[in-house]
Amino acid sequence: MRSLIRISWCGAIAALALSTGCSGEQSLSEKYPTQWKTCNALFGAKNMESLRGILDSGDLKFSNSALSVDHIKKELTQEAIEPYNKSRGFEEYDACGLSGNGRFSAMAGWAADPLQAVQTNTERWHRAATDVYVADTASVGGDVDLVFRCDIKGASGQAQVLLEARVSAPDAPRVSEAFHQQLAVQLARTLRDELACTNEPSIPDDLGISG
Repeated sequence: MRSLIRISWCGAIAALALSTGCSGEQSLSEKYPTQWKTCNALFGAKNMESLRGILDSGDLKFSNSALSVDHIKKELTQEAIEPYNKSRGFEEYDACGLSGNGRFSAMAGWAADPLQAVQTNTERWHRAATDVYVADTASVGGDVDLVFRCDIKGASGQAQVLLEARVSAPDAPRVSEAFHQQLAVQLARTLRDELACTNEPSIPDDLGISG
């Protein structure tokens, strides 16, 4: 009787291990703790869950560097406050990346083009709201690329006031234009809030790029 109970107990443990994935394989959040936390913070856990569902495959992985939101925030703030280094230019931060059955990536950084150049280059950029401009998707390989004014406290003589948020995702119908745009808007709003832009730019829900 005791041996039967033991067999039954072992069977139950084995079944539990299978149902919970306890096969010795780490989950994405365990393999990539920093990327998991950063991407969820920048885009929201719900959006990231949807992306993982779209890109799900046997080799789903985060492809971005292990940068925390605090690190990105600190570096962007420092770039704004310190004197501009023309030979080095501005850094582009690999904010989030996920690859599997397709690829998703997002970058953040101070824009290469100054505000006046963006305002006058109407073939590439259109105004989505006050101090918010969106690139023509055809000119950026189908990405959603937006820049917005972000004045940083303590950055007198700020060399660049335009912060850029760019999101690349699989084409529709796998990732709809609306969801692609939603991801870019969420990234821009999170960056605005994290950097506490003193001009408080309003990033609209609709960037005016739907086909």
